[in-house]
Amino acid sequence: MCGIMGYVGGRPAKNIIYAGLQRLEYRGYDSAGIALLGKTVQTTKAVGDTSQLDMEALNSKLTMGIGHTRWATHGKPSIPNAHPHTFGAVTLVHNGIIENYEDLKELIDTTKLKSQTDSEVLAGVIDYYLKKSGNLLDATKQALAEVRGTFGIAVISPEAPGQIVVARRGSPLVIGVDENQHYVASDSAAIVDHTDKVIYLKDDQIALITADSLELYDLKLNHQNISVETLEEPGQTLDLDGYASYLEKEIHEQPTSLKNAMLGRVLSDGSIKLSGPNLTQEDIMGLENILIIGCGTAYNAGYYAKYQLEKMLGIPVSIEHASEFRYRYGAYDAKNTLAIFMSQSGETADTIASLREAKRRNMKTIGIINSVGSTIAREVSHGGIYLHAGLESSVASTKAYSSMVTALLMLGGMISYKSGKDAMVTQTVAHELEALTKEIEHTLKLQPQIEKLARKLSKYHDWYFLGRGPLYPVAMEGALKITEVAYVHAQAFATGEMKHGPIALIDDKHLSVVLLPEDPLLYKKSLSTLEEIKARGGNVLTVSTRPKEEASDHHIEVAHNGEYTDGLIYNVCLQLLTLAVATKKGQNIDRPRNLAKSVTVE
Repeated sequence: MCGIMGYVGGRPAKNIIYAGLQRLEYRGYDSAGIALLGKTVQTTKAVGDTSQLDMEALNSKLTMGIGHTRWATHGKPSIPNAHPHTFGAVTLVHNGIIENYEDLKELIDTTKLKSQTDSEVLAGVIDYYLKKSGNLLDATKQALAEVRGTFGIAVISPEAPGQIVVARRGSPLVIGVDENQHYVASDSAAIVDHTDKVIYLKDDQIALITADSLELYDLKLNHQNISVETLEEPGQTLDLDGYASYLEKEIHEQPTSLKNAMLGRVLSDGSIKLSGPNLTQEDIMGLENILIIGCGTAYNAGYYAKYQLEKMLGIPVSIEHASEFRYRYGAYDAKNTLAIFMSQSGETADTIASLREAKRRNMKTIGIINSVGSTIAREVSHGGIYLHAGLESSVASTKAYSSMVTALLMLGGMISYKSGKDAMVTQTVAHELEALTKEIEHTLKLQPQIEKLARKLSKYHDWYFLGRGPLYPVAMEGALKITEVAYVHAQAFATGEMKHGPIALIDDKHLSVVLLPEDPLLYKKSLSTLEEIKARGGNVLTVSTRPKEEASDHHIEVAHNGEYTDGLIYNVCLQLLTLAVATKKGQNIDRPRNLAKSVTVE
């Protein structure tokens, strides 16, 4: 959940590392630091973002170093707890969690510890072995043999001039390759401005990097083959392009991101072609269950698709929290179950762990992800679907959500056709998806109206989001977004569940956002709940494809695009509502407190 950036070459290192860390701040931060290696180590640290670093304290002539943006797991945000950590002759940056760090303290002089972190203990253990062997690579290897937990590390030392040692287990690292220089990062976004040639470290690999050489080993120091890959997506600008925040920009990028997701996949003749999922005709014909696994927004996207896939395919579709799946028994017939793993980054720790558990159970696994070359992309057994949504710089996910839903709808349409079901289902899905981008463009024009509403609604701290059928998971995503960004206490319920407990909290200080569906029967049922809320003095905002109901206090009318895709239009409204309320409250729109973009620890 933190960012690592490193460089060794012939150019001044501090600006390269600083720019890379800025690229990584979307992953979450509470502090930052840079260490450069010359005859000694020069370090600057700060609480907050990278702009707080004292860059003048670093020598502009030094040509190697490491840097870090931290999201706290051990120890509160503070300068001592910020990375890089130096213990003895070893300086280290670390992503992950060292589970047995208390036991490892037995190897070091704990009176020299300056922080509360597990990472500094690891630096101390490497220093302990460096004193014995005099070799930084060997010392790191010996220290990691003692470690239980996850790590992505970059290590430097004055005892090993010109060298960076990096290693990975469960936390991503990528090495950028260029002529007489190398880069290290936890995310390729940090290095795309410098090179498109990369090496993705696999679990339990360690590398020794200098300006003009790279050696790759396993953690027993057996040589490994090096595979240099080309980044498939070009570097993306961090310019705001006139928007006030990245969240606003990315909400407005959804028509484009959806076009990219559908390009070459949804065809004008109503067919859907997907080359990514490696499913045979036998796999498809034998399919009896679909299992969708994700966290947070990815979970909500999967939940929305659950309703639509069951309607398309006529088979059970289960949605699971990745943080729960691996720890409980599910009675799934592995032979006839397709497990779909959803993650914007492809590096979500809980989702990766669940993927490995599903493979252990011999399930067919595919990934729906946004990051080419990520762990999930590499480890799924039956391919998957890249979203091509582009970089999401804001911590709160918007365009990845809509692209995930679109990917699942495309997958459902393809499976429906190949399994011999009604061809009209696939054509309907394809035509709705084709029309969706224009309707979202129209929906985005509601922003001024929604901003005006937000001035009235931002006074409420307790919100309910209510929806029936596929609008229930849309309500879940709406509640999650406004909680994340506006720090509003929000809960989502299936509309019919309101009277089974939640209605006890309704009063004139409470706001309910009621999503009224197009379906006539469910619309009528939802109106009953609206009346129940009003009878108890509650305040109501309705979102609907129909005009305002008399009982509603506030209303947003949206277009009806189709039974499979309407939820994405409602969702854009709720994203704009979150943006407007958070802006009115003066919150940090792109970097909400305590949150990280890519959650790479459990």
